[in-house]
Amino acid sequence: MPNYGDPEYWEKRYEEQKGKTYDWLEDYESLGSIIKQLISPDANILILGCGNAELSEEMYNDGFTHINNIDISTAVIQQMKDRNADKPTMTWTVMNVMDIKFPNNHFDLAIDKSTIDALLCGDDAFINVAKMTKEVQRVLKIGGVYMAISYGIPDTRLEHFNWKHLHWEVSYQTINPETDNPHYVYLCRKKQGADEISEGNWEEVELSLTENKTE
Repeated sequence: MPNYGDPEYWEKRYEEQKGKTYDWLEDYESLGSIIKQLISPDANILILGCGNAELSEEMYNDGFTHINNIDISTAVIQQMKDRNADKPTMTWTVMNVMDIKFPNNHFDLAIDKSTIDALLCGDDAFINVAKMTKEVQRVLKIGGVYMAISYGIPDTRLEHFNWKHLHWEVSYQTINPETDNPHYVYLCRKKQGADEISEGNWEEVELSLTENKTE
C-alpha cells in the first residue's frame, strides 16, 4: 500500500496525473446539500489537501466564491491554479495542513476530504492528525465547522476529534449506509473558548502522542 502520508508520494502522483481530476470518496453532488446547511454563499472556506478534485470548482460555480485551496504538492497546486484561472476569488496555495499560514478565527468552514485518512496511513499518524486538527480549529471562527469526509468508521475516527486540545461540538452522518462502501461526514463546530483550551492543553497532548508514537 502506498504511503499516503508521504508528501513525495503525492508530488509524484500529481505530476503523473497532469491534466486529470479525481474526487476522493465523495463529490459536490453528494456533499452539496450538507454544505448548504452549514454556510451561506458569502462564507470564507478552506479546502484542506485539495488535490486535483473538482469539489471547489463546483462549489464556486454554485455560488461559494470565497474558497482557499491548500495542498502540500507544488505540482497539483500549479495545475489547479492554471485550470481555474477564470475564478479570481478562489486561491491555490502550497501549504502543509499541519502548519496553516492563515490567521486565527478566519474561516467559516474547513473541508477535509480524506486528508485525515491519508495522514493516518503515514508515519507518526496520530500526532500529525492532532497537529492538523489544532491548526484547523485555530483558523476557524467561533461557530465555524471542520467538515471531515472519511472512510473511517466512528470507532476509529472520533477519538481524533476529542483530544484535550480541541473544544468543538462533534456530530457525524453516514453517506450510503446501506452499501458495502459507506463514507462518514464528521462535523466539528468550534466552541467559545477553544483557542484558550488549545493553548492550555496542547503541550500535554503533543507530549503524550509523541512519546507513544501510536498508529
